[in-house]
Amino acid sequence: MTRVKNLKLNFLFQIILAFSATAFLSFLTVQGTIKKDKIYLQAQTAQFSKDKAEFSFDISSQAAQTKLIEFTTAFFFATILMLIFLEVFKGKLLFELFFSGAIIFGAQGPLGVLFSRFYAFLLATSLPALRFLLPRIWTQNFAIIVGISGIAANFGMQASPEMAAGTLIVLSVYDIIAVYKTQHMGRLFKGMAEKGAVLALVIPKNFSTWRNKFDFTKPEKKQEFIFMGTGDLALPIFFAISTLPRGSAHFYFTVFGAIIGIVCNHLFFVLQKDKRAIPALPLISFFAIIFFIISLTT
Repeated sequence: MTRVKNLKLNFLFQIILAFSATAFLSFLTVQGTIKKDKIYLQAQTAQFSKDKAEFSFDISSQAAQTKLIEFTTAFFFATILMLIFLEVFKGKLLFELFFSGAIIFGAQGPLGVLFSRFYAFLLATSLPALRFLLPRIWTQNFAIIVGISGIAANFGMQASPEMAAGTLIVLSVYDIIAVYKTQHMGRLFKGMAEKGAVLALVIPKNFSTWRNKFDFTKPEKKQEFIFMGTGDLALPIFFAISTLPRGSAHFYFTVFGAIIGIVCNHLFFVLQKDKRAIPALPLISFFAIIFFIISLTT
C-alpha cells in the first residue's frame, strides 16, 4: 500500500483526465469547424472535401520545413522575450495580459463551434476574467483546457504530421537543454507564477481541492501540487490534430501514445531520489510519434 501511495497515482489520474479532456475538446473543435464551414486555412496549405468529410492537406516537404523553422523560431523568440520582460517589468499587469490574450485567442476556437464569432469572443474574454476574479484551481485549469484545445486545433489544422513531428523533436531537445543545462525554463515558470500567470495545469492531491482558493503567486506554499506546462499539453495534441487527414484512428493512436509518455514521465518524476523538475516533452513526444507510426501499419 505504501509503495502504491508513493507513486501518487491520484495525481497521475487527474493529469491523464485533464490531458484527455483537452485532446477531446480540440478534436471536437476541428469537427465542429468543419461542419460550420469555418476553416481558416490558406488555400495552398489545405483543402477540405465535404464529400469525404475530412481534411486533405497538400503540404510540400519544402513548405513543411519552412513552417517548422517559422514555428520554432517564433517559440524561441517568445521565450527570450518573456525572460527579458521578467527582468525589466516588475508589475503583474503585462503578464496577466499575456496570459489573458493566449486564453482568449485559443478559447474562441471551441466556443466558435457553438456560438457566433461575436458571442464566442465575449465568452472567451470571460475565461481569464473568471480566473483572476475567482482564483480557484478549477478556474485556472478550465481556462487552460479550453484555451489550449483551441490553440492546438488551430495550429494542428495548418500542419502536416511530418512538420508537427519535426517540431516535437526540435522542441524536445530544447526542453532537455532548457531544464537540465541552462535551467531557464524553471526560472521562466517560477517568474511567471510569481506574477500570477501560471502557464500550466495545476494538479492538486485530489479532485475535491479543485474548488479551493489558490494563491497563484505562491503555489508551492499552499499544498503539494504537480504542474503540467502548456507546451507539454498543447504540442502533443497539435501533433495529434495534424494526423486527422489520414483518419481519426491516427489521432486516437497518437493521443494514446502521448498518455503513455505522461505515465512514464510521472513514474520517472515520483521515483526520483532527489525531486527536481524534469523535461516532460521528450517522452510524451517519443511515444506520440511511435504510436502514430504504429497506426500507419494498422
